[in-house]
Amino acid sequence: MTNKSTNQKITGLAVVTGLKYPSRTAIQMLVDLYTPYSEKFGGFKVVQSDMHQVVYGADSEGMCLAVVTGLKYPSRTAIQMLVDLYTPYSEKFSLQARSATNGALTKPSKKLLTEYCKKYDDSSKVDKASALNSKVEAVKGTMQDNIAAMLKNTEQAESLAERSNQLNEQANVFQKKSKDLRKQMRCKNIKMTIILVSLVVGILVIVLVPLIIRAKKAADGGRMLRGAFLEELGEE
Repeated sequence: MTNKSTNQKITGLAVVTGLKYPSRTAIQMLVDLYTPYSEKFGGFKVVQSDMHQVVYGADSEGMCLAVVTGLKYPSRTAIQMLVDLYTPYSEKFSLQARSATNGALTKPSKKLLTEYCKKYDDSSKVDKASALNSKVEAVKGTMQDNIAAMLKNTEQAESLAERSNQLNEQANVFQKKSKDLRKQMRCKNIKMTIILVSLVVGILVIVLVPLIIRAKKAADGGRMLRGAFLEELGEE
């Protein structure tokens, strides 16, 4: 996990336990199986499982410090945490650790361990590489969001263009139908006009022809009476 010659990564080292078996006891078993020693605190090892990793180191007196992290947590940051923790922990608990039983230092060291866990909870705040990586990931996320927005805008523009073409086609169809409808209405109006004119002419013919005939007969009768009257006058 690291490029220091004193650091190693262990693969294939595992312990199988029941669900109720204490995880800290299993971790202690792994540490006991492969505990590094050095004149000073170091010789760090990394043991990985499918979900977690154990990073630990020890000094020449056998004091071993370990931390359990997720697989994505940088092991170099975990090692840095152990190095920073070693001095205050050894000053307070080195003598007690030599004769302490299992779990005896849990409560006394809880405050110190909690403090360092909170300090190193966010690796980007204590590790420049992690901070830089976080910034790179943030920029990458922003760029991905921008690209996604551009693609979405492009899709929307294509959709608007397609809808515009459809509206243009519909407008052309509507214009053509309106022209055809105007022609049909014009023809219908002409037919109705012809029918009305024919009807009016027919009514006039029906009404006026008898009147004309009667007037003609009346005029002919008047001329006959006038001729008879004149004949009578001539005979006298």
